[in-house]
Amino acid sequence: MLEASEVSLSELFSTGQIRLAELSVYNWGSFHGLHSAKIDPEGTLITGDNGAGKSTLIDGLMALLLPSSKASFNIAAAQGDRTDRTLMSYVRGNYGKAHDGSETATLLKRSGATATGLRALYQADDGSKITLAALFWITQASNSLNDLKRLFVVGKRDVGLDELLHLFGEGNARVLKQHLKEDPLVEAFDSFTEYQETYVRLLRMENRNAPALLSRALGLKKIDDLTSLIRDLVLEPSQVKEHARLAVSEFDDLVSVHSELDDARRQRDALIELPETSQALNQAREEMRRILSELAGLPVYFGEQCSRLWQMRLKQYEAELLQLAEEMTRLGALEEQATDRVQALFHAYQSQGGERLEGLRKDLKAATQVHHDSVRDARLYQMDVRDLSLPDTLSLDVFKKNQVRAQTELADVPALRQARQDQFASSAANLSREQTQLKELVGEIEDMESRPDSNIEPSYQKLRDQLVESLSLDPAEVVFVGELIDVLEAHRPWQGAIERALGGHRTTLLVPDERYRLVTKWLNTRHTGLHVRVQVVRLNQHPQVAEFLPDGFLKMLDWKPHPYRDWLKKHLSRFDLHCVASTEILDQTDFSMTIQGLVHLDKGRFEKKDQQRIDNPRFWCLGFSNKGRLAALRKDRVELEAEVKKLAQLTADARTAMDDLEKHTRVWERIAQLTWEAIDVQSAQDRMQSLEADLEALERPDSELGVAKARWEQAGAELKAVQGKKELVSKKVGGLESDKLKANQQLELALDAARTALVDEVRELLSKRVGQLDLDDLEMVSELENRHRSALEEARKGAHNREFRASNKASGIVSEFKTKWPLIANDWLAGVDALEEYVDHLAHLEQEGLPDLVERFRERLNRNATQSLARISQTIQAEREDIQDRIETINDVLERTEFRQGTYLRLGSRPEIFEHVKAFNAQLMRVLARAGSDDHEARFVELKELIEKLEKATNPATSGNLESLRLLDSRYQLSFFAEEVEKGSKKVRDVLESSSGKSGGEKESFAGTIVAASLAYVLTPDGSDRPLYCTVFLDEAFSNTAEAVSRRVLKVFRELKIHVNLITPYKNLNLARESARSLLIAERDQDKHESRLCEVTWEEIDDQLARHEQQGLQKTASSLGIEVEPAL
Repeated sequence: MLEASEVSLSELFSTGQIRLAELSVYNWGSFHGLHSAKIDPEGTLITGDNGAGKSTLIDGLMALLLPSSKASFNIAAAQGDRTDRTLMSYVRGNYGKAHDGSETATLLKRSGATATGLRALYQADDGSKITLAALFWITQASNSLNDLKRLFVVGKRDVGLDELLHLFGEGNARVLKQHLKEDPLVEAFDSFTEYQETYVRLLRMENRNAPALLSRALGLKKIDDLTSLIRDLVLEPSQVKEHARLAVSEFDDLVSVHSELDDARRQRDALIELPETSQALNQAREEMRRILSELAGLPVYFGEQCSRLWQMRLKQYEAELLQLAEEMTRLGALEEQATDRVQALFHAYQSQGGERLEGLRKDLKAATQVHHDSVRDARLYQMDVRDLSLPDTLSLDVFKKNQVRAQTELADVPALRQARQDQFASSAANLSREQTQLKELVGEIEDMESRPDSNIEPSYQKLRDQLVESLSLDPAEVVFVGELIDVLEAHRPWQGAIERALGGHRTTLLVPDERYRLVTKWLNTRHTGLHVRVQVVRLNQHPQVAEFLPDGFLKMLDWKPHPYRDWLKKHLSRFDLHCVASTEILDQTDFSMTIQGLVHLDKGRFEKKDQQRIDNPRFWCLGFSNKGRLAALRKDRVELEAEVKKLAQLTADARTAMDDLEKHTRVWERIAQLTWEAIDVQSAQDRMQSLEADLEALERPDSELGVAKARWEQAGAELKAVQGKKELVSKKVGGLESDKLKANQQLELALDAARTALVDEVRELLSKRVGQLDLDDLEMVSELENRHRSALEEARKGAHNREFRASNKASGIVSEFKTKWPLIANDWLAGVDALEEYVDHLAHLEQEGLPDLVERFRERLNRNATQSLARISQTIQAEREDIQDRIETINDVLERTEFRQGTYLRLGSRPEIFEHVKAFNAQLMRVLARAGSDDHEARFVELKELIEKLEKATNPATSGNLESLRLLDSRYQLSFFAEEVEKGSKKVRDVLESSSGKSGGEKESFAGTIVAASLAYVLTPDGSDRPLYCTVFLDEAFSNTAEAVSRRVLKVFRELKIHVNLITPYKNLNLARESARSLLIAERDQDKHESRLCEVTWEEIDDQLARHEQQGLQKTASSLGIEVEPAL
């Protein structure tokens, strides 16, 4: 709709200026309801008391020109960069603060659902009108901008705010939008951005800095930083960032190609070893096939060789057996002859008395054995009696006496054995008891060493640990009373008595009030084996101070810092006892005790707990550590260890005595059971010697019996010789028969092995490996076969290992490739079965894929490195030149104006050097200079570093920081200053970079001149000699400036064709009279906190000032007691 008439409006405004004609607000700050102000084309003065609403009215115009995030309200009164007014505070109508003693509340005119309206009517020189309007509304009692709804309106006609509010009604935005949609001269926007794009086009604000500079003009009093003003509000934003974003975007394409190239290279590198590995795998497989065929054919080959050799060996065995059969026949005849002769000679020997001789030999053999046994038994008997200190003489009398002694001793053994056993059992029991005590003591010491910060018995501490862990309690909240108190060193002698006085309180477990129900439930379900006491701690926010007895034992205690400390003092104060020095005092004092532990309770009741010694620290529980108790227990351990060592020796002695008794008992039993005949050595020796004499007489060689015996024995020896030869030959025959049987078996085995036919290739391989065997090899043929089999197995293992390594390497390459590039290898076979496809892929990469990618990468690298970066470099240079041109344009404007009498201002710039900018520019030049280099990777790396800097500088998260702005925005590589130049001589009188160091008037003069020239530049389109949008408001301007200077500054605005309107309190009215044709007075009802506008003439102002002056004189005269007659 608006676009259709854009050309005609452009033509219309090309010869006329656009001025603000009327400003309307509804529910805006203190302006409650609808208020309108007409702005005169020759200037309007808005005046009134402080706080009457002057700035509030003009802030409504700023809210129409700037988004809420950038608008600065009440800028003339703002302190530094801070202002207490926001869009939401104006919508709500904040008018003050209220404090009720506890908190501060903001006072609001409109606290609930409300709506605010703003409208600015602009009129061109030819009468054409443009309306800007905005509606803000909120449906709840919220102060969040997110809850504030907005609607913006641009019209090419006069659109009244009352018209919009009437259509809007109670918040019916849909009806309003529909109505506006039907009007071809009006357009509504939900987005401020779209609204601003439309109004800046209609108002001919071609420079996007115009709205912000108009807002800045409100605070005309000073310029804190000229450079910031020129950068942010005069010069247009740099376009380098857009080119940089494009370069970053294009680099993404280059990165994509580089990634593809890098990916292809990585594919090639991943497969580069595959052809060699595949060849090694095939060679290993071929070698494995050959070795396996040799291993399979080895038994067949040896079967063929062995069958030939065993046939030859069998022929040898048959010839040898034939010879041995003939020898057996001859030896059989000789054996028969020798047997007959032995029998004849034996009969002759028997006839000469040989039978009696054989009987004597048997008797002598028996007597010799009896003698040997008696000597042995006698020796053992003598050893036993010597051990028992008895006489060892071998006589019947002594033997009988010893036996009587043995019977006596054996009768006493049962009683003695029982006594020794009883003694051993007693010693062993004592030792076991002491060892158990020592073990328990060591365990207790170890437990206490592991818990050095508590003197409570370890079993109670373990119970506490289980409780804390099971219920997830804070260990610091679950403590024993004894862990929180200790006896002061000065009162240490009283510790035993204090321990007794506190008794079970020492091991009472303190638990917090909020957790004790869990504790009781837990204890109720368990058998602890201990006397458990639990006390609930109920901490009071206002604890009472515990009062101890002046001479009580509680004053002897050291109290550990702990949250329970004060509570525990109060709790134990009920059990305090007087500490007295004697029983006399004790008898007279209720609730007292002595250092020896005797306690006097009430009404003459006394008590003394003497189960343990009072000075024994082993049973003490108080203290912040267990050093004393540990020292006592360690002393007990030393004593107990010595006692255990002593009892161990006594037990060993008792055991030895018991063993000695058993040993002696066995000796007495042997003596008692022995007979005299068993040890009568002399009688046995006499019998043996008598038989030897008789045998010797019969065997003398010169007797007939001796001669017969000698001939018989000689014939027997000859028979044995023949039988030995026959047996030897028989064994040889048996051996050969066995060998022949084995040979036949081996032959069968060899023939079975040789039944499988060998292929010629395998036979040739085995013939080279084994060779031809002969008969000497038969005995070691198995060893030979095993040796060759082992060699083949080793070769097979080697080939298998090579195949395994090659296969694993190939599988690894294939698997890794398939893992990294699944899309490429998805349809290929798995493992080594797919080697051919992977090798083909490698060949394709090397021959086609990589060369093509390298070319694409080179082409895009050149395009990025030359075109995109060259565009950035050229734009940076062009913008620097453009900035100089713009500064010269502003200087042309300044030269036409007068800063002071006879001088004018001239803007200048100087470059600012930043190391990161310097490094970036140098790197940019290097990249551009290396555009023709063939080292593409190095160029890419350098380009990547440069692009990373550009990416950081264009990233929304970091593009707004100074480092990024200085890198890409030429405005931030320059600083600006102003020179005061004499008109005639062109001599520089002063150099200014801000208003600092100047008087109030000089600050306002400098700021006014610079802002006027900047506005003229920013608001003047190309091709025009004056600003088209020309309305400017100056808030509280010239408050510190002499009228002559102010007139000169205002003259600058007028000469630059700027429509100046002033906002000021009741002062400088003479100056305002010259610059403003109409007058608006803002007034405020302090009771209702509401503002209103009143349009008056200068004559009415003069009358009001006169009345104010007359009233002032009357007040002064009254105070002096002078009566003034009223004027006629």
